[in-house]
Amino acid sequence: MDNHTLNRLFEAGAVLLVLDAPSGQLEFGIDINCWTTGPRFKGVKLIPPGPHLVYYTAAGKGKKNTPQESDTAESASSNTGKRKGKAVDALSTEQDARVGFWHFFQSGEVVVMKWNAYNEELELEKDQDQIQRYKAGIREFEPSLGAYPLMPPDSTYPVWLKLADNISQETIKSIFLADGFVDAHDDHLQEELARAQKLIQREQEAEAKKRDEEERPVATRDMDTIMEDEDEEEDQLKSSDPVQDAKADAQVIDNSASKWAVDAEQKSVQVSFTPINLKTSFRKGAMGEEVTKYSIDKSWLLNETFTNKFQSNVGRFIGEYEAAFLTMLLVYHMGAFRQWKTMSILICQSREAVTSPNYSQLFKAFITSLESQLTSIPSSFFMDLLFATPDESDVTANFLETSLKSLARHIQSGLRQGYCRDLAKPMYNLQKSVKQNFEWELPGDFKNVPVLTEVNDPDPHGPASLMEDEDDDYLEEGEYAPTIVEL
Repeated sequence: MDNHTLNRLFEAGAVLLVLDAPSGQLEFGIDINCWTTGPRFKGVKLIPPGPHLVYYTAAGKGKKNTPQESDTAESASSNTGKRKGKAVDALSTEQDARVGFWHFFQSGEVVVMKWNAYNEELELEKDQDQIQRYKAGIREFEPSLGAYPLMPPDSTYPVWLKLADNISQETIKSIFLADGFVDAHDDHLQEELARAQKLIQREQEAEAKKRDEEERPVATRDMDTIMEDEDEEEDQLKSSDPVQDAKADAQVIDNSASKWAVDAEQKSVQVSFTPINLKTSFRKGAMGEEVTKYSIDKSWLLNETFTNKFQSNVGRFIGEYEAAFLTMLLVYHMGAFRQWKTMSILICQSREAVTSPNYSQLFKAFITSLESQLTSIPSSFFMDLLFATPDESDVTANFLETSLKSLARHIQSGLRQGYCRDLAKPMYNLQKSVKQNFEWELPGDFKNVPVLTEVNDPDPHGPASLMEDEDDDYLEEGEYAPTIVEL
């Protein structure tokens, strides 16, 4: 490439300065490109405008190399560091302690990060005057900047575009609250563990008290009860001063507020995905048949979520879906995995919504996005036990295969009635992809779609009622299998 073209790309692209990075001790990546830093590494240039995920792993912070990996690990043999093989090398099979940074880069923007040796973390430079000084002298850093792989044969940008096409600046700001930073720490998981520990402790204390009561003589227990009652009455009499009571109450409130403030400061919520509860997929006040129907069919919940939480914006919905997938993939964030799984199940189990034109673009965008995800990463990634369903009788099953079979059945049923015809082609491509990469057999013929000149049922709920007869023998299984309500 000639110098004129390189200069134009440099000016049009963004630059990420990474200052004071430890040589040979930092695994550094952007999107699906991964390097080991060299002695003169100062960052990355030629970053295309748009959403990008930067991530890194410091040596000694959770890296679990096997002896073979340690011997073959690439050190920086060049000024800026050497890229580690193919793009998929960014998907480590080991659980490294990665830290990620989401940012929507603008054309010509310079983002500055500095290595904090004490905390072993990259920190974002927020002083605008300092950033402008770095930007004015950015050409001095150019020899030490690694180039974003834009040109063949090493170009990975087309793959990244397919994976992050719908992620906007608003998506990043609404989900990644700590200036775009995210790590493998799961805030909600810690809360769940804390609640579980409290419940266990409470049960253990109750059991210990019950055993103690059973072991003590009856007369002693009765005497203790009388003495406790007398002590309580005496305490109430002593605390009859309303002024002192008010002061005491104020002190309690003040102490509680102080403790809450300290806890809030210590607890930094990094990620905030849109809450979706698959186990409550029917309207408040629903009863009997309605509860049973929408426990199986998630269409009511999809409508509620898509309309009220995403304002019927397909780009926002799919953008969050893509952000969850990539954060799960590259930063190993369990909360992101749960959100990606939840959104996948929500779409795939919405049988009634498949036939509605209101959701046609949403289903089409979902299928296209999911196919890009499944074809851009190693198939072994989806075979991890993390994806297994609770059905121990079939260890090869996973929630994604089960969900996609549901989606295929729903679309096939709609096609037979002349609905959702624009989903046939993307579903056919997805069917081929999962067959080739995972050997999953999705039901339905999406290549030879019959041509119907007229649809007899104008009722938007008509196809759903027709599908019920065809799919009576099929029940959703797995973690979110519905509970049938009997009247």
